[in-house]
Amino acid sequence: MSPGSDSERLVLPGYLETAAEREHRNRPTPWSQVPWRTIVGTVGVVLATYIVCVLILATVRIIAWVAVAGFFAIVLAPLVHRVQGRVGDRRTVATAIVVFSTLLSLLGVIALFIIPVRTQAISILTDLPGTVNEAAQGKGPVGNLVKKLHIQSFVRDNQAKLASAAKRLNDSALDTATTVLSGALAFVTITLITFLFLSQSAAMGRAMIGVIPVRRRISVKRVAVEAAGAVSGYVIGNLLVSLVAGVAAFVCLMSLGIANSIVLALFVAFADLIPLVGATIGAAVCVLAAFLHSPTAGIVSLIFFVVYQQVENGLIYPWIMARKVNVNPLVVLLSVLVGVELFGILGALLAVPASGALQVIVKAARQEYKREQLVLPDNVSQPLDLPVQ
Repeated sequence: MSPGSDSERLVLPGYLETAAEREHRNRPTPWSQVPWRTIVGTVGVVLATYIVCVLILATVRIIAWVAVAGFFAIVLAPLVHRVQGRVGDRRTVATAIVVFSTLLSLLGVIALFIIPVRTQAISILTDLPGTVNEAAQGKGPVGNLVKKLHIQSFVRDNQAKLASAAKRLNDSALDTATTVLSGALAFVTITLITFLFLSQSAAMGRAMIGVIPVRRRISVKRVAVEAAGAVSGYVIGNLLVSLVAGVAAFVCLMSLGIANSIVLALFVAFADLIPLVGATIGAAVCVLAAFLHSPTAGIVSLIFFVVYQQVENGLIYPWIMARKVNVNPLVVLLSVLVGVELFGILGALLAVPASGALQVIVKAARQEYKREQLVLPDNVSQPLDLPVQ
């Protein structure tokens, strides 16, 4: 086509017009031309977002209580279902039996652990000057260490402060009562929310499934069951592993004649619940207590815990947790850090089952998306007759 033809003259004006329109669109719109409804709507969205954030920050403690209660309800749900079958299908009665039995057991363990620890702390602070003086004279396994670190002079100079600290720990009735009252309020609230979650689970399930489109209800039910199974299975399995660790530690410490073997064994069992570092922390405390008893006991306990950790990691844990959800170690670490930051020690305990449940949900969502993207050929008009496995 030669330059200057009619076709070129027809195309060129159109191109210039399109470019001009594009340039006009790219110009910023003056505030005077923005509709007032758009401005009011934008301000309203920002204000509503701010209010929601303030409410969330103000109720973060309640949100944490609800989250913890939800996890407890998921863990106890299988046990409630079994008890329900034995009490004539009465859900409320079964829930009451399970919740209050668990509550009494938990209170007993806490009392068994806290009371001796508090008593020993008071005793140590009260008797510390005399204990250090005896050690400085070469008595006891830490005598040489006391001499090298000059702890005797430090204790002598601060003896009045140590006695005052022991007296405050023993006589601080108001502070103790306040702490106990706050803990009791959280404990009772979580217990009641857990009870309501378990007793009203059927009604809550129907209400939640009612807002889901019909075509997705079967998939959502399946994913919910799998996610709850992952949480419940992991927590129950981890409790069994911790129970075995505590019993093994108690047998070892009792055989070596270590004082407060029950308290140390309970600490091992509790620390073993914490992912990644819990078992090491529990073993370190027991080995330190054994070394304070005698060097021989310390060496024996160190060998025992090293061997036991290998047995637990290679035999006990895989056998008990055979059906658990495998979670990436990096995901475990990040979930534990986030859990500790949000909910404290309970967050660390519940981080791994939460990440396992999230993994189940994400996997199911991806499968559902792939299934919806599946397109059959046009010549397929009848369902395929697949062989039954």
